[in-house]
Amino acid sequence: MFIRLLKRAPMEARASVVILATSLLVSSQVAYGQSRGSVLDLQKAVQGIYQDRKNAVVRVKVATETLSENNEPKVVLRVFSGFFISEKGQVLTSYLPTDNATRVWIEKGGISFLADIVGSDARTNVALLQVINLPDSFDYIELIEDKESLEIGALAFSVTSPLDFSPTPKFGLVTGYESHFAEVVFPLTYTRLSISIGPAEGGSPAFDADNELIGIVIATLPEVDSSYIIPTKALARIVSHLTQHQKVRYGLLPIEFEEKPDTYNIGKRVLVKSIVPGSPAERSGLQPGDEILNLEGSQIADLNDLRDSIFFKDPGDFLLFTIKRDQKELDFAILLEPEEDHIAEGNTVGSSNN
Repeated sequence: MFIRLLKRAPMEARASVVILATSLLVSSQVAYGQSRGSVLDLQKAVQGIYQDRKNAVVRVKVATETLSENNEPKVVLRVFSGFFISEKGQVLTSYLPTDNATRVWIEKGGISFLADIVGSDARTNVALLQVINLPDSFDYIELIEDKESLEIGALAFSVTSPLDFSPTPKFGLVTGYESHFAEVVFPLTYTRLSISIGPAEGGSPAFDADNELIGIVIATLPEVDSSYIIPTKALARIVSHLTQHQKVRYGLLPIEFEEKPDTYNIGKRVLVKSIVPGSPAERSGLQPGDEILNLEGSQIADLNDLRDSIFFKDPGDFLLFTIKRDQKELDFAILLEPEEDHIAEGNTVGSSNN
């Protein structure tokens, strides 16, 4: 094309065409160089995180004795990923039932090491193990309690232990934050990653571009090639509860909340939908239709905010709600009831059914 233009154009125009062609060629070379450089940077990031973290990732195996259809005893083997979180040999992995697990062990470098279940929580799908006979060499991944959430679109990395393969690197993006999926309500806001998770990869650690832990993989979303992780801040709290109580202690509010569009249909409002009759919440004076403005001084913009605020409070605490009713702001102190002391009626925030 440029040759034809040169033949038809006068001398002055030919010079302009040559300059334009040279400029386009240089620009394309620069763009290619920049693109290739970006790809190599990403490759180095994946390789760096993998090399730095692979020695902390293990395979977790659980043998459970059950009865077959013929009522004969049989052993079922389940496999997960996991990772060390302390030099004392604590390992985080997916939920393990504590009542019928007959044998638990980890595998690292082709060698098996027996482990005990310290605690397990079905609601968040997390278990904490204590390895009995420790490997000669292993790394551990620090839980940063004040780790902030990443922006949507940020890079995310994971190191998994799929089936009987060696630790394997994966990467994707942070794609969303949800405290529910379809009809399933989570006890807190989970982070969604565009990292697909296959068999035995539940319990893997996930990292950001700074090589800091951002959570543990606890669920897969095969419909969109994605997975959910529990953020590190919440994970630290779960580990603390499992260490102290062998379970996670949840608090319950006998209240059902709902989201509705605001007046201008550009945001959301969180409203009280219903209250269990005769409960402390009803006796406090809270009413259906009240709009929740903030909880414990933190603004409540949606149900994610509300569920997170409740999750990080202890059962037995009083929660200070600021609500809006008839254009007035009112404060209410409501008891977060210990789950073990409360029989839930209907839907309650903090329960697995809300």
